[in-house]
Amino acid sequence: MATTTAERVTVVSCPRCEQETAVSVPDTDAEIVVRRSVALYGEHTTAVCPDGHRFWVYFC
Repeated sequence: MATTTAERVTVVSCPRCEQETAVSVPDTDAEIVVRRSVALYGEHTTAVCPDGHRFWVYFC
């Protein structure tokens, strides 16, 4: 039997239009920071809202 890890998902607001977007997070206890532009370092994921705006979600 294969073991799978449950994906953790949280909802964030787009920094441009405030539309909500679901993103995967590595840890539910992580502090989430949403940015309009990419930073030089830090664990992050790229997200796209329903209106097509690309933004970055960082996990602290």
